[in-house]
Amino acid sequence: MAYTVIGVFESADVANKALHALLGQGIGREHIDVTAADVNQDNPTGEFPENDSFHNFFRAVFTGHEHEVKDHAAAARCGTTLTVHVRTRQDAEQVQHVLDQHGAVNASEYARRYVAKHGGVPLSAHGPAPFPHPDPTVPADQPVATNTVLRSRIIDRPLSDGERLR
Repeated sequence: MAYTVIGVFESADVANKALHALLGQGIGREHIDVTAADVNQDNPTGEFPENDSFHNFFRAVFTGHEHEVKDHAAAARCGTTLTVHVRTRQDAEQVQHVLDQHGAVNASEYARRYVAKHGGVPLSAHGPAPFPHPDPTVPADQPVATNTVLRSRIIDRPLSDGERLR
């Protein structure tokens, strides 16, 4: 596959809706990887070392852009990440649109705004924390979708099986 599209979601439920939308668009399940943060009884905070699979994946994807690596790895540790591998730019843009329409968040903003706010404790330990709506008359728990913020990301290169986030 020539392109990888990455979408980070606040919860597995939201990511699952995006997954089903992709399948409905004809994207084969074998081209979609779903990775959820490992917050469980043995790891209640979901904290991971910097050499975990999320960090290594984003280091391979964002070579030379350490701030992107840290932001995306931190966001991925808090939610669910979908990576979709497609052949054409047109397919990548279609996937990006589906992910964004189904709740993908801007990973850098998500990591900076919420993970830092909670002292590095992943959001899943606190429950989802949606982005505030810019209209003060809309309740604070209503997420906002914006076209001016990059949410899901298209990576213009194929990833080897060893690089894929699974």
